[in-house]
Amino acid sequence: MARITFDQLVTVYRGTAFNVARDGGRIAINDHALLETLKFINEDDDAYRDSNIRIVDPENLAIGNEITVQTSTPRIGLGVLAKDLDGVIANPSFRIAAPKYYLIEDRFAYNDAKLPESVVRYQATVRLVKALSEAAAFVDPHQAEATFLGPGRVRVPIVYKASDLGAVTPALVDEIESFVFEKNHRDQKLAILSSNIIEICKAQPETERFVFLLKHLHELVSKAQEGYKLFASEFSYEKIRGKTEEAISDYTAKIHKTFHDIQNQVMGVPVATVIVATQFKSAGACATEFWANLAISVGATLFAMLLSVAIYNQLMTLRSIEEDLGRQEGRLQKDYASVAASFLPAYSNLKMRIAAHRWVLRAILFASWIGVGLTWYIYNRLTVPEVSSCF
Repeated sequence: MARITFDQLVTVYRGTAFNVARDGGRIAINDHALLETLKFINEDDDAYRDSNIRIVDPENLAIGNEITVQTSTPRIGLGVLAKDLDGVIANPSFRIAAPKYYLIEDRFAYNDAKLPESVVRYQATVRLVKALSEAAAFVDPHQAEATFLGPGRVRVPIVYKASDLGAVTPALVDEIESFVFEKNHRDQKLAILSSNIIEICKAQPETERFVFLLKHLHELVSKAQEGYKLFASEFSYEKIRGKTEEAISDYTAKIHKTFHDIQNQVMGVPVATVIVATQFKSAGACATEFWANLAISVGATLFAMLLSVAIYNQLMTLRSIEEDLGRQEGRLQKDYASVAASFLPAYSNLKMRIAAHRWVLRAILFASWIGVGLTWYIYNRLTVPEVSSCF
């Protein structure tokens, strides 16, 4: 059978006129859904244990009647029924992550749209704890303790009451979250935040550290931002530009070298073409002209083969340069996201240059083998079939 949910219990809590002790009261059964929930609690043992609601006079369970109930906080995994917010955060784990809950005095459920000021500050504090936990070396969610490492080691028990949350505002928490969760230099920011938390809290008694931190939250935000500005000043736009231009120059030289290394072989293509065109002779018999024509044709073929190997090697070099260039570009976008857009066109130009070199090398390779084909065509035209007897 389905288990009872906390949202079903909320309908019971809303309908209850609680007594002074806040441990029960009277319920007017005005709708069918409420009646079904109360019957479920009365008849199902699991629902009774989960809800911790005892119906004193179950014989009156009918639409239009009033009944008396005794209430206590439900099963911990289901939610929390509390007199006020302090009753919720009495559980250490709920100072770190908010459960489902109902506040008797505020007549407020966790999913209500209109929030009391105390709940607004509580929700902001839970967000704050989550953000500060990012900078902690270790967080114990059950004992509600965070340990920070930096210039020393400081343990901060997350202990607070609703009355301690006056200095916590959503705007300040937004600033902390923006500082912590922004990807740019995140590791450095977390280290800066951890160091500032240690500096602010280390002189305070352990049990008072978190409340002291809340009271000096504005100071924490200011110190963290100033620390990051000091870190950021260590690398300027000019320094990034200098490093990028140096890398671009280095890659340009590497790309140029892929053509320079085979320049002599490439220049030999037209020379070889002239030689072939002028040195072929008509060979009507097995004589010197035949062997000269054969040597020219074989030599042209060997030259094209060696050139092909050299061009293939340079194409592999271009591929390696392109992959390394992509890694450098990715690192620039990750580490210097705020200024990366200024330098990306230079990387795009290099990629276009690599593509152009690749097509030039392929065109040279294609032209050389076209030459080989023409060489053997001319050889066959000038050398009559009968000379095959020379072999």
